Amino acid sequence: MDTDAEVITYERRARVARLINRGQSKLVLALDRDLEPFGVTAAQYAILSTLWGGRGDTAAQLCKEISYSPGAMTRMLDRLEQKLLIRRLPHPDSRRSHKLELSEEGRQLFPELLATSAAIINRFLGDFDSADLSRFEALLERMLARE
Repeated sequence: MDTDAEVITYERRARVARLINRGQSKLVLALDRDLEPFGVTAAQYAILSTLWGGRGDTAAQLCKEISYSPGAMTRMLDRLEQKLLIRRLPHPDSRRSHKLELSEEGRQLFPELLATSAAIINRFLGDFDSADLSRFEALLERMLARE
């Protein structure tokens, strides 16, 4: 870095990056704490939410949607299947893949998980108005599009 302006710009950007990381960490900790009575972690909730919302139905799609490695995803899916919250079904187009869906137990439990998650998100973002949320979302999407 050659100039004071570049150093200042870097420091401000690094501070924003640290704040994003802290925000994400605090959100995950709050989710873990409040979802514990249901026997579900924040990471497991992310998978259940993705299945519930129809944003993926294979392990590969879930990995892409929530940025997990294939190995970590397999372990998470195994745990969710053991808890009887998801089902693996034969994939109609591939013998090497499975379609995933919420089990009956998962479908019954998910509304409570969603309500718990919504309460946490409201604690974090509750005083942001619609314009704040739109701007924040746009900035984050712009940041993520650079990768």
